[in-house]
Amino acid sequence: MATISNLPLSQSLLLKGLSLPNKMAMVYAQDYGYNVLTQLTSKLAPSISTPQSKVEISSLGNLGVYSKISANAALGTGLLVTVVDASKFRIGDIVADGNLVQAIVTAVDYTANQIAVAPHTTATLSSASHFLPNQQAKRFFDASANRSSTGKSTLNYTPDTDFALTAVTRESSHQSRRDRISSFVKWNGDFWWRSYDDLTLKAFAKQLEYKYAFSERAIKTGPYGEYYTTGGLRWSIINNGGSYLSLTSELTQSVFNDFLEQMVRVSAEGGRKLVALMGSSALARLQTILGDYIKYAGTANTLGGTAVTGLNVMKYAYAGIEVEFVRWALLDDEMFRGELSAINGKPKMSNSIYFVDLTPIPAADGSGTIATLQKYHFNEDELIANYVPGMIGLESSDPSTVKAALSGGQSVSLGTSDVDGVDFHILSDCGLYVVADRCGLIEFAI
Repeated sequence: MATISNLPLSQSLLLKGLSLPNKMAMVYAQDYGYNVLTQLTSKLAPSISTPQSKVEISSLGNLGVYSKISANAALGTGLLVTVVDASKFRIGDIVADGNLVQAIVTAVDYTANQIAVAPHTTATLSSASHFLPNQQAKRFFDASANRSSTGKSTLNYTPDTDFALTAVTRESSHQSRRDRISSFVKWNGDFWWRSYDDLTLKAFAKQLEYKYAFSERAIKTGPYGEYYTTGGLRWSIINNGGSYLSLTSELTQSVFNDFLEQMVRVSAEGGRKLVALMGSSALARLQTILGDYIKYAGTANTLGGTAVTGLNVMKYAYAGIEVEFVRWALLDDEMFRGELSAINGKPKMSNSIYFVDLTPIPAADGSGTIATLQKYHFNEDELIANYVPGMIGLESSDPSTVKAALSGGQSVSLGTSDVDGVDFHILSDCGLYVVADRCGLIEFAI
């Protein structure tokens, strides 16, 4: 029997659940799009396969000889200079103090860490004016005798060794047979259940972005046994010799420029490609304090000479280098928004600025280069993916249905189980090595 009502027809249908809802098929994304750091790492250099999960990287440091002065005393017309480490100074060295007053080394006491120096620039050396404590005694060059000179004692140069760890990162999803239902919302023109593996890939990509940004290098024991974590960008800068500034007040132009000068002094390389990745609060602050000095470069197809996608880039030139400013959406992620800085009341993470010098670093023997951000992966497979069908499988049993994102030589396999569903697993045993002295970080302390 029909229900009789004096309500308008539209309301009657709505109350009885008979009206057709107008549900949009498209689902918009509230998550952030581009994985900036992951993209840069992949573009700078291909991931290197390693047969060991611990990768040792050697570097040859400054070949100059210098040491901090702790004391001096008059010695005839010269001085007896006590330094922190005299082991690399040799007789005949021309050395200079903090004012570039030069002297010649006449004797070295390696036990007492003292060098005796005679005047070279001036007629006499004064303990009150020359080679003062806290200055550096710097060897410039050797000055051997004109006639019948003899060789110098040998200084051997060996590299310092650091290491990177590859670390296993995984993501998984399960779909039951009963999950495959019709839906108003669509995924690539089909029902929403088709999205389960694509969204798993997106979530996995976001994990890798956080891993490369914030992972702290360690070997630990967890709930399932021993695990490794790689050294991310922030940990590497703070712990491995990067330029680091912790602010207790708002950033000023002079402080920012001084920090850039510090970055410039790290290397004498020409054509430096310096990129600054920052949150929206930091970008707004720089636009305020630098004003007309910033040039908008549009939506860049290149960043530091590297091809990228969809990044709004602004440029700032100072101290002989051009810095490209890029908003790094990760620093504005919703998970950070509630953690406000006591300095300006804005999300603390959004005030951070990460500097990365994208200039390739040459090998000591000239045999090649290493990227500032170098990715490694254990054995042959950078990415491993696995569909495990149970009572149901993929749309077909043809392995070609595996997502295009996993193509190009990645390892994909099919398995079996008795579960009334299908599982999708993805794994990467990867790590990052950051040449930290080519990177920098400005962040708020509070």
